[in-house]
Amino acid sequence: MNEYWTSRAIEEYFENEGYNVVAVPNSQRVEHLVPFDHLFVGRRVKVFGLQYKRLYPNPDHWRLKEEQHRQMKLHDWIYYALSGVRSVREHRNALHLLQLTRSDFPHRSQLRPDDLGSNPGQIGYARWGGFVQGLFGCIFGWQIQSPKEALAVLGIARDLAKALIDLYFVARDARVVIRVSPFIADVGGDEPFDLSPREQKGVD
Repeated sequence: MNEYWTSRAIEEYFENEGYNVVAVPNSQRVEHLVPFDHLFVGRRVKVFGLQYKRLYPNPDHWRLKEEQHRQMKLHDWIYYALSGVRSVREHRNALHLLQLTRSDFPHRSQLRPDDLGSNPGQIGYARWGGFVQGLFGCIFGWQIQSPKEALAVLGIARDLAKALIDLYFVARDARVVIRVSPFIADVGGDEPFDLSPREQKGVD
């Protein structure tokens, strides 16, 4: 359930920031149901991927899979989302307890909290607030330039479906976030998703 709590917290974050958030299944129908042209009313569109990892106890650690790690290293805009949630009671703090890290280190079967940090030999990480700042800057994510590139990313997403990676398209000018997820069942339907701006007050 950690992927649900984390992904829902991310959706709520962007909704509170005034974005229209749409979550869709990772399937071939997505490119027909999502009007990607709408995302490019401006130039600021970023995409990033998350591989969710739950925290295991005794001692605290996250388990990494070698094939997932190998696939992630092919795309530097996909990150480990290391949950710090220990119980259902903490799910409302899922973003506060989240640590995000790149996959640019040799595979290991486990990561422990003391493996993360800024000291030599440790793996750098970001909390959610710092990650979003870096996303809107030039540190995290991949800035895509056209609907054609967005469709190319969807092709990558289908290749990564077995690795259970969520993709997020964040369009700052259109105020839209699209989450493409293998955790969402494809229940059919042919109506395109509505990406029209939400009515917000006090949102720049």
